[in-house]
Formats: sequence, structure tokens, C-alpha cells
Amino acid sequence: MYLTELLSKKVFDKNDDHWGKIKDIIISADKTYPRIEAIKIKANGENYFIPSSYIDQITTNKVILAKPLEDIIQYPKQDSSIKLSRDILDRQVVDMEGSKIRRVNDVEITYKKGEYYIIGVDIGINGLFRRLGLGKISKKFHPEDNIISWKDIDSLDFSNLKLKVSKEKLTRLHPADIADIVDGLGISDSMSILNSLDDESAADAFEEISPEKQKTILTEMEKKEAAVLVDEMSPDDAADLLATISDEKKEEILRLMDPEESQELRELLEYPENTAGGIMTTEYAYVTGNMTTLDVMTTLRKIADEVETLYYIYILSQDDDLEGVVTIRELLLNNNDTKIYDYMNKDIISVDVNEEEDEVAKIIAKYNLVALPVVDENNKMKGIVTVDDAIDIVLPTAWKKRIPTMFR
Repeated sequence: MYLTELLSKKVFDKNDDHWGKIKDIIISADKTYPRIEAIKIKANGENYFIPSSYIDQITTNKVILAKPLEDIIQYPKQDSSIKLSRDILDRQVVDMEGSKIRRVNDVEITYKKGEYYIIGVDIGINGLFRRLGLGKISKKFHPEDNIISWKDIDSLDFSNLKLKVSKEKLTRLHPADIADIVDGLGISDSMSILNSLDDESAADAFEEISPEKQKTILTEMEKKEAAVLVDEMSPDDAADLLATISDEKKEEILRLMDPEESQELRELLEYPENTAGGIMTTEYAYVTGNMTTLDVMTTLRKIADEVETLYYIYILSQDDDLEGVVTIRELLLNNNDTKIYDYMNKDIISVDVNEEEDEVAKIIAKYNLVALPVVDENNKMKGIVTVDDAIDIVLPTAWKKRIPTMFR
């Protein structure tokens, strides 16, 4: 049977006196499949909590109690008790497998050895139609119910219903999929999801969340948590986010961050928002021209996790002048002992740090670049603008997420 079917049943005691309808079902969350502890009814203007041990029979249209109502000892109030109608119906379920937010439309109940147990939640269309009294009609068109087993429900916090999932499994989701889940939740639920991830995974997912939601979450977060999250984000995304919050909150976060990362963000925040400097990242791969191919490959292995993209490797002088660029492909095609200066491309397409972002996007598109180096008036390397940053300029976030991962 289902919860919505029970809620419509009339309650009669042993003397066949009618005492109204079931208002709610009380369960305890201490078992894999929790037992119904009591039913809540309203009689004579008062609420009665009747232990399940007093239920004699549940028929197709009524519930029969084993004793007269006045002889029943009520179920004691317990803070840990869960009311199915109040606490479970209409709750959002985070479906980690499908990366979707689903709504609980009904609760499935079974009878075994004289007891009633909760075995799952219905997130399908049939549960919704049952609540409208159209269950039989719906069943003709949708014979299969969409049930999530109760053992897969995270029972730690029923105000924020979630499917059980290990941190490892959640981390394996694409950051954009996690972001889709977070975007569909309230602030408290969103923060719970992010807090269940390691710092790096949380930052990756956070970067994919809508800007409005990012700002709200960061504002609600504790300062130390916010600092850790921003510290793990790519500098360009972190700077864009910090630019949207109050100066007071921004300064608090920057003070709690790693000093080197904090200083990097302060410098990025000085650039106008819609310029190359305002959208660039400072995490790029660079080497010096006197290094051999083998030296460069060894260096890249060490810095791979710290840079935005490894497609281009920039060659800088000792004074940070941009002298050349090579690709991974060119590294693989040259001998290990060959100096990189001998085959680097010296005709570099770059952009001034103060160039308008629209023009930056046009240059990236015109020359089919994965990244575009950003320099100052003295040709000092300042950062790079990646193709996904250019896409952000010309496409909404929803469309950006459709771009293949290889370009992001």
C-alpha cells in the first residue's frame, strides 16, 4: 500500500465508532526499513497518536483499531520520530545517478509478520496521480512505479532528503552535473552537498554553479569555509566571484586565504571586469628557452595539477618577457636533448591586458586558439584567457555546459 492511500482511510475503533481519518504516519529512523510506530488522527478537535500495536486491521477503505479509543495509551512524543506526510512527502531527493532533483510523491508501505514497514519512496508520475485520486487511471498508462528503496535514502537528515552516496561516487560525477544538482536545491542543501566533497572537487563544482547561486552561497558560508573554497578555485573564476560580494566580506575572505593566492587575487581584482586582465587566469604553463625538451616534460609533470591548460607552454625570459610558445604536440615530436628555443614559435598571437573582452573572444575564435596569452605594454606575461572564458563572453552559462569537455 501507499501513504497517500492510508491518509484517506477512515479510522474506527473496536466499538465501530468513527474517529475521523488518518492525518499522518509516525516512523522511527533507526532501521534499514523503518517500522510504522504510530498513526496520527484528529478526534473531538484533538490529535491522537495511536501506537501501531493497536491497529487490528487495514482494509481497502478503513482502519480498525483493536480497542476503544479511550482505552488506548498514546504513543509518546519523541524528537527523533519522523512524520511521513510532514517530513517526507514533497521533499526533494538528490538523484546522484541521474544528476537530477526528484520530488517524493508517495511512500510505499508493506505488511510483514504483523508489522507495517516503509520500503521506499515513489518519485514517479503514479505517486502524483494517486494523490489526486487518479491512481487506477495512471496505472493503465504507467504500469511501472518509480520507487527508490528506503535503504538508499540518507536517513541522517530528513529535512534534506538525499540518496545515500559515497564521497568517492559523488566525486566521480562531472562538476557540471554536481552544479546542476546544487542549482536546484535551497542554500542549506547546496552547502551540504558541497561540504560532502573534498576541497578540490567542491571548488570545481562551485565554478560551474550559476553566478547568482555562487554569490548567495559564498555570502552564507562561514568565512573560513569560504576562504578554503575560493583558495581552491581557478584565479579568474575566484576573482569574478569576489567582485560580486561586499567589500567587507571580500576582505575577510582574502585575509584568511593563503597569502600568495590572496595577493594574486588582489592583483586580478584591480583590472576592469570586461578586459583581458579581468577575465584571464594566472595559472599557465611556462618555461625558459634554454631548457631541453626533456627538461620541459619533467617540469610539466610537476606543475600539471596547478595550471589551467597544458596545451600551450609559454617560453619566458628571466624578466617574464613573452618570447615564444610551443604545444604538447611539438614537444612530443622533438628529441629530448633539443633546446626548446630552437623550435618554439616566436610569432606569438597575444593580447594587451587592457583589451576589451569582446575583442579577446574574437581573436580566440579567429585563430582557433585554446588559450590566448595576455601581456602588458612591456610584453610582460600576465596570464592567459582560455577558450571556455571566451565562450562565457558570447554564450550563456546553460549553453557553455554543452561544450565538449575537451575544450574546457
